Formats: sequence, structure tokens, C-alpha cells
Amino acid sequence: MSRTRRFTRSADLGFGADLYDRASRALMNWDVHRGAGLVVVVTGPATPGRAVTLRPRSGPAAWLGLSAPCEVTDVFYDDDGVARGFTYRALPGHPERGWETFVVSRDPVTDAVRLTISAESSHATVLAWLGAPIARAEQDRITRRYLDALRD
Repeated sequence: MSRTRRFTRSADLGFGADLYDRASRALMNWDVHRGAGLVVVVTGPATPGRAVTLRPRSGPAAWLGLSAPCEVTDVFYDDDGVARGFTYRALPGHPERGWETFVVSRDPVTDAVRLTISAESSHATVLAWLGAPIARAEQDRITRRYLDALRD
């Protein structure tokens, strides 16, 4: 139906172990998604097999009443406190098919804390395919909001 789109985007959050701890906890508890303006329907933190439904509060997807059901496929935590995050995949009913990975990392040398988002997706519905430029713009808008959600 459409071409696959891949991207990686990052945001510098600041410095320090305390920031890393706060940011990684917020990520795992869906606060990045809530901070991006999404309604998050889930019970508990990101864990493998956990289902979550995301609904935008604003923008074209909200106007159309779209929701995005996903399932967490992988959770990772570095015991040295330098990386924590998860990957989820789109479930049937999501306007896109693919996956998205969210990682909060801390550089052990500089102590810099960063949020990185990587994704691969293609349109899963006729509506997304027909509205491809709008769908991609909405994906970019939400990604920017994810990146802004943890900045102090």
C-alpha cells in the first residue's frame, strides 16, 4: 500500500544520573506519551506483552477519532544506568504498521542524557494511504512532541 519509512530522532535532555533516573522512569510509565498530548489507555508500565492504546487529543488524527493500539515487544535496561527503554509494534486497528523504539540514555563520560526515538512504519489503512502527506505530518508532529515531553 505504501513505502516503508524509517527514522531516528533525538533530543538532549540535560545532564546527570538524577535526570536519567527521572526521565527513564517517566518513559517507562508512559509520561512521554501523555506529555506529547496523547490519551494513554494502559494498565501499568511498559513490559513485554503489555497492550496500550494511544489516542491524540488534537490534530487530524483526533478530529477523525483515530486510535493506535500497540503491544510492547521488548524492554531493555542497562544495569550500569546508561540506557533504558522499550519497543512497541502496531496492532490491527492502528493506522500504520510497524514499530517504534524509545530509549533514554546517559553518556557515562559526559553524563549527558538523551531521548532517542527510532521507528519503521508503513500505512496500514486506506485512509492513511489516501492521506499520506497528512499521516506523515501527524507522525512527525507527535514525534516532536515526544522529544519535547522530557525537556526541563
